[in-house]
Amino acid sequence: MKILAITSQKGGVGKTTLATALAVAAEQDGKSVALFDLDPQASACFWADRRQKELGESGQTPTVRDIQTARLSHYLDRMREAGADLVILDCPPVHRDIAHDAASVADLILIPTKPEVFDIRAMQQTVQAAQQIGKPCAVVMTFCPPSGPEVDQARQIVGKQGAALVPVALHQRKAYGRAQMQGLAPQEYEPGGKAAQEVQEVYIYTRLQLFGEKKHGSKTGQSRKRA
Repeated sequence: MKILAITSQKGGVGKTTLATALAVAAEQDGKSVALFDLDPQASACFWADRRQKELGESGQTPTVRDIQTARLSHYLDRMREAGADLVILDCPPVHRDIAHDAASVADLILIPTKPEVFDIRAMQQTVQAAQQIGKPCAVVMTFCPPSGPEVDQARQIVGKQGAALVPVALHQRKAYGRAQMQGLAPQEYEPGGKAAQEVQEVYIYTRLQLFGEKKHGSKTGQSRKRA
């Protein structure tokens, strides 16, 4: 079982949007997935509630749980016993102790950031925290404008930090927000859209880092166990 933590010390950078979209992408790839909501705001749980209301029985996956950090290791053990392939940790901003505990058990940390000065500053702090505990991390650019120098400037800063950069950026697209309100991921809301393509490319990158898998659907045809 692999553990992916999605964290940033600043809010509003798209952590839950990324977490839910990657959880759905992994499910579509045939993996058994659990999404643990560590944020007191419980945005991922709200998404899951909307999902079940919209989709009924088919909206019960991926599994989403509201988890207290003190019980994190217990629930991770339960997921291993259940045969889960992937657990995604949706971490809160500001709460450094929670983020630290989540990062400590993660196989990979994704750090979403907007290409704006205050967000980049918070990203740098999060990268440093991951590096201090020796965990691999990668920065994901989010809410990127269609043009302008901000994205390239942010990429240069990431490079100077010595952190990996996910090769695809998530842009400002209505599909992200509209999908969230319906308990969907962008690839479900608008399968042929640009947001869906961006999510899929981020998932491919993440899957390669975690599982070493390059081909999509490597588990197709196998029975999928519920996490």
